[in-house]
Amino acid sequence: MERDRDSTGTGGPGDSPAPLSVAFVNSTHRWRGVKSWTLRVATGLERRGHKVHLFIARGNVFAAAAREAGLEVTEVRFGPDWNPLAVRALRHGLASAGTQVVVTNVSKDNRTAGPASRALRLPILQRVGASGDLRDRWKVRLEQRRYVDRIVVPARVIADRLRAFPWLDAGRRVSVIANGIDLERFRPGIGQGTLRRELGLDDATPLVVAASQISPVKGIPVLIEAFATLPALSPSPHLILIGEGDAESASLTQARRLGAADRVHALGFRRDLDLLLEDADLVAHPSMFDGEGLPNSVLEAMAKGKAIVATRIGGTGEAVEHGVEALLVEPGDAAGLSAALRDLLTDSELRARLGRAARGRAERDFDERAMVARMEALLLAVRETGPRRSAAS
Repeated sequence: MERDRDSTGTGGPGDSPAPLSVAFVNSTHRWRGVKSWTLRVATGLERRGHKVHLFIARGNVFAAAAREAGLEVTEVRFGPDWNPLAVRALRHGLASAGTQVVVTNVSKDNRTAGPASRALRLPILQRVGASGDLRDRWKVRLEQRRYVDRIVVPARVIADRLRAFPWLDAGRRVSVIANGIDLERFRPGIGQGTLRRELGLDDATPLVVAASQISPVKGIPVLIEAFATLPALSPSPHLILIGEGDAESASLTQARRLGAADRVHALGFRRDLDLLLEDADLVAHPSMFDGEGLPNSVLEAMAKGKAIVATRIGGTGEAVEHGVEALLVEPGDAAGLSAALRDLLTDSELRARLGRAARGRAERDFDERAMVARMEALLLAVRETGPRRSAAS
């Protein structure tokens, strides 16, 4: 496979390091940000000449997406923590794949990949997407001491919070690599009319899109309240929820109670977000999750050149500045969110200005190719260093 080297890569002709063999282990079922990140990094590494193998939970929609992307996939029945059958199966799979570095995400991944990797003397890099993914519990302290060699996070705010755990040694072990977006796939102008045709809405109807988990922690109830209490606008805007979550039914019930049921649409999980976002007049990300890292949905909206309303929380402020690339409001402030929605829905020049600035920021700071190159350099360093003495003993 031909290498896709650029100025951010490592090495040049004649001095490139030997190709990596990387295994990504993911035991969760629901499609969340880490799965999008995994696809981007894994396919990017393969384009750069490395070998990638995914070990993921059985019965997972992610498996089909990974195989469509040309990745090697093994489905694993993880079961309970430290399940000896899963550990044995994963150890065999890692050995058969010739793995050199293992990448995990949540703690449950470590409790299977950890003993399997230690038996093979393989280092583990854990990707922590949110500060809540690591907690001060005995299981977490145990797995970090025994198994995890390095940690990578997508935002400085997560690294800062991990420093609160003295047992983690975050200053030495944690690296920050911002998420990246395929700027060509999410290029403005691609997909026009896709969402409006699906919903049967004309070009004059303003569309507010929220693409995230449908859950209270993502602020969906606050968004519906803010949307339903907007002043009367003509034509009336519609709100489109894209994603899966346990609160979908409750969200639609809330919209009905507030008299907005005919203008709120839940589309479920979609893999054509790059097309659906094109028709959005603005994108809302009302998260309540203080431990959030760098949300992919915000970066995707930026890449599409969309005006954004988001909460001032987690790593969002590292991606956008209030009044420059987005409007930021306080989490849980339905009135403030409603006012920001109104300001953007009634001011096309403001929407256009914020959207242009957002696209420019995405091009400068959140290019997927740069993210993959940085991940490649980190993985090469982890391979070179190998497992820590405490992890391998």
